[in-house]
Amino acid sequence: MDTKWKNSTLFALCAFLLVIGLSGPIAFFDQGSRYLHRDYYRTPDFTQQLDQFASYLNLFELNAISRQEAKSSITIVDNEIIEYRNHQGSLSDQLNNLRDEYEPLIQDATANKNDKVADFYTAKRDQEQENLMKLYKDDDYVTALIRKEKEQQIDSYYEEREYSRTEFNNLRDQFDYYFRSVPTGTVHTSLSAQNEYAAVNQLFGDSYSYITDYRTDVNNSLHNWIQGHELLNDSIVPYRGYIAVPKTSPLLDAAHKYRQEQILLFGYCLLGTALLVLCLLRMRQWLVVRTERERLKTNYLQIPVDMRILLLAASSLLTINLIARLADQFISFIHTPMVDGGKLLFIIIIATIGMMLILLQGQLFTNPLSNRSDIRQEWTRSLLMRGVIRAKANFASVKNQVKDSFIYQNTGIRLLAFTSIVIGIGFIEGCAAYSFVRRGDASFFLLSPILAIAVIAMLLLYIRQFAYLNRVAQAADELVAGRTPSELPQSGNSVVTSLAININALRRGVKTLQNEQAKSERLKTELITNVSHDLRTPLTSIITYAELLKSEDATDDERAAYVEIIDQKSKRLKTMIDDLFEVSTMASGNAKLIHAKTDLVQLMHQALAEYKDVMDSSDVQFRISLPEEPIYTLADGQKLWRAFDNLIGNMVKYSMNNTRAYIAIQVSERQDVMISFKNISKYEIGDNPDELFERFKRGDTSRHTEGSGLGLAIAKSIVDLHDGHLILETDGDLFKASVILPLEVAQAAS
Repeated sequence: MDTKWKNSTLFALCAFLLVIGLSGPIAFFDQGSRYLHRDYYRTPDFTQQLDQFASYLNLFELNAISRQEAKSSITIVDNEIIEYRNHQGSLSDQLNNLRDEYEPLIQDATANKNDKVADFYTAKRDQEQENLMKLYKDDDYVTALIRKEKEQQIDSYYEEREYSRTEFNNLRDQFDYYFRSVPTGTVHTSLSAQNEYAAVNQLFGDSYSYITDYRTDVNNSLHNWIQGHELLNDSIVPYRGYIAVPKTSPLLDAAHKYRQEQILLFGYCLLGTALLVLCLLRMRQWLVVRTERERLKTNYLQIPVDMRILLLAASSLLTINLIARLADQFISFIHTPMVDGGKLLFIIIIATIGMMLILLQGQLFTNPLSNRSDIRQEWTRSLLMRGVIRAKANFASVKNQVKDSFIYQNTGIRLLAFTSIVIGIGFIEGCAAYSFVRRGDASFFLLSPILAIAVIAMLLLYIRQFAYLNRVAQAADELVAGRTPSELPQSGNSVVTSLAININALRRGVKTLQNEQAKSERLKTELITNVSHDLRTPLTSIITYAELLKSEDATDDERAAYVEIIDQKSKRLKTMIDDLFEVSTMASGNAKLIHAKTDLVQLMHQALAEYKDVMDSSDVQFRISLPEEPIYTLADGQKLWRAFDNLIGNMVKYSMNNTRAYIAIQVSERQDVMISFKNISKYEIGDNPDELFERFKRGDTSRHTEGSGLGLAIAKSIVDLHDGHLILETDGDLFKASVILPLEVAQAAS
């Protein structure tokens, strides 16, 4: 137990160290480029802030002019006046437009005798005509209009520029500067010093953490990006000077933060790399324990290999994503440990569990795949291969169904007609969908795939039904022709399925009859052979000894012996012929029974008495178990005694020496009586005990024993005539015959 706990701890520790080890290099590759600079003042972020401050400074101070100065510098030339008039159109066109606009209104008002309205429209028309005449005749009027438009554009320029004023003011709190215009010598500074020498001494003093010389960019000034700048004086003057970061600037906190994050990142990367190397060196020793969990391994290997690959890939992607998040967020932990500490710990725990799953799946996945045959065997069990095999089987099934649909030509023609109708409907549906899409209605187009799937499913269903109907019809044709068709599949509860069930029943009946007929032919052949053999043997002896009697050389004693043998063989031949006649009579139903109340116990005692001497002198020990009270049944006592006699005779004749034989009578709960005969046979018994009922069938297949071979057949016929059952059972050499007869009480009750 301690070993397993120790090994599990080592396994979890290995997963944890791998998470930390991998997050270090990932953090370096993800954020290392930002922290490769010597300090914060060399980073792109600071450079961007510096350039932005210089751009705003150039816009608002270095090359800034007031709104009034901009407006006073507006100039208007003759070409602008001409272009303005051309933009309005020709004077005649404008006058015609005014006439077309106001004449109908004035006429309507005059027709309605509304003089005030007519005078209003007339005055308005005259005023606009006067303004048009000024526009095209008076240059001062047009100049005033153009100036007004330019002043509005200048106002828009200054309004848009003011949107950046707040950001510029924020940046002014972070930088100090000293700039001097190269052409004019104008100085702009936030310092107390007014000459460059004093400014340099102040900037390079202890009050500043960073200083750099700077030249303004004339070509890429923010001034050029504001709409309306072209109306201002575009003579932007370049400036050269210095920009510095005072130690009171908020940027100093950003510089300290950058230095802390830089040290933390490189330290974390070195630690992660060291832990990763340690894990790779000790991983095999730490992970060997996991393969001892055979139950987990057995359950895991029951999953198809492609599902295992997906599980491994999913857990790997999840874990790598968590490790990447850990590498991305660990730097924020140094600044807000109370806020990000719990989140970081949760990510580490989940990533460690994910890494444990990856390592465990990796071991369980790779261990069984030691060679190509294992890989091939696992791949055959995959869901993908099963799906491919199933798809092939479905395709083959559809192909066979289509083929079966054309077993009968008329059915195939109907299927083709139906398929053509379906294709035509699909074509019409496609045209309608295209028409709806062109008109901007995509609802029918979205419904088309659903309709297509439904039509295909219906087509496959019809193919299946046609194929099934044809197979059933073909099976019926084969039955009519006297052949045995293959078993028909049964699915559903349709009329065709009911017909298939009935055809299968007829098929089984025909097959049973064929088997019975074959068995009857075989037994008939055996019967003829056995009858010929058993009747010819005594008959041959009779003929032989009759010839010997005719010999003149035979003495009187020899003649007497010959006569005795002929007498014995004649009696045996007569017995065999009588038994055969009796069996035939009972099998044909012509036997006459005299029913009377018969005591089966007393009848068994009488049958046993006939064999008492033989049983006493035999090596077989007979165990007789008969009840003391009588057991009555309605039966022909003489014939039933004959059945018992035959069964007891078989026991005496065919029981193995030095064994036990059992005869017992007992009453069952079903109101019938069972007389059982059990013995160990001296001859080998076949697998089918029912064949012993056949005529001239003997347990001694070599036929060296006396007997007609009709004993069991006669006994069975007699028991059947009494509405009973004779059941034979064999277990190796154990032979058991059970006679079951109804009791006299049960018959009277019925």
